[in-house]
Amino acid sequence: MKIIIPTIGTRGDVQPYIALALGLQKARHTVTLATHPCLRGLVESYGVDFAPMGPDIDIGHEAAMIRANAPHWLVGFMRVMKFSFSMLEQAHTGLLELSRGMDLVIVSHSAAGSMEADKLGLPTVSVTLMPEAIPTKDPKDSFLKRMLMSLAGAGMGLLMTRPLDQIRKRVGLPPMGLTGITSPTLNLIPLSPQISPPNPLWEPRHRLTGYWFAPAPAAWTPPADLAAFLEAGEPPVVISLGAMALSGEDALESAQIVLEAVKQAEVRAVIQGWDEALKQLPLSSNVFHAGSIPHDWLLPHASGLVHHGGFGTTASGFRAGIPMLVIPHIIDQFIWGGKVAHFGVGPQPISRPKLTAENMAEALRALQSPEMRRKAAELGAAIRAEPDGVADAVRLIEEVVVKE
Repeated sequence: MKIIIPTIGTRGDVQPYIALALGLQKARHTVTLATHPCLRGLVESYGVDFAPMGPDIDIGHEAAMIRANAPHWLVGFMRVMKFSFSMLEQAHTGLLELSRGMDLVIVSHSAAGSMEADKLGLPTVSVTLMPEAIPTKDPKDSFLKRMLMSLAGAGMGLLMTRPLDQIRKRVGLPPMGLTGITSPTLNLIPLSPQISPPNPLWEPRHRLTGYWFAPAPAAWTPPADLAAFLEAGEPPVVISLGAMALSGEDALESAQIVLEAVKQAEVRAVIQGWDEALKQLPLSSNVFHAGSIPHDWLLPHASGLVHHGGFGTTASGFRAGIPMLVIPHIIDQFIWGGKVAHFGVGPQPISRPKLTAENMAEALRALQSPEMRRKAAELGAAIRAEPDGVADAVRLIEEVVVKE
């Protein structure tokens, strides 16, 4: 089959689709991953065919700037959503041409590909990263719970359905049907059942596969100075806030908090992000400022992980079997932070507005707790022992497309 996987977002948004593309290629399908031009190097380093889609921007950087200039996190979130929908609309014409002649469109969690597949009448398989977004109807639910779910659905409609339908109208498509951007035949959920068991109330088309992990690119080797730092002392805490730690005044303040917390907790640290901010601050010998390092290589060398609660980073931390502290900034990150605390593999998340050097230092010390480390190690071992989620996804895709 000729398959296209379009998505927008940060590196973390693209990484699961690289893993899926590799699995589909292994099964002898021809796969094109379409995303922002600036991510060409990442995609092609894995040997996956790349196609540029939409404006040549770093959406992580742009979204971080939007959030930084917003008076409240909710306002920032809504502005980022509006910006993302604009990216989808600007990418439509080019993506439509890329999709011609394809046998299947994988509609990503970003909604990319849904309009183009509908326009061309192509079959789809969709991906959902947040199982909480899958609607269910439980006859046992109380009236109050049904009302709250109805309100939540209305809110999601305002945030997602209405803007997408407006774009669909402008490109000559009718409003979305009852299934929204999800495929009416197969919607894949790349999550471990250890973390989020399948809901028995889901429609049969929603299938949990297990996580999708891509190994480090074949030609990748660790920087010599990082390897030397890791060998020189105790395993460090990895602090990686992804697109949440890019630039701006908040980045400088965050970097100062992090460095002071590391000092107070008396731990070694590998810090990713804050490239501009950390140039302005002195680093002690127990801190290494790293660039982009594949987490499947780095995290097994770490004693803990501090991150923003992104889907991919949380999954990597669970699999590595190390305790985590989540510093969430936007909605889904609070969900993953709650999961970390629920399983006892990390303290309660600390939202960015409440973060101080003191409470972060306390949390860093908590990551060294023997009980927390034991629970994290056990959970990680269970996830690593699971069947290959990518292989299961490929099997399901092939079954659905053959049936159609």
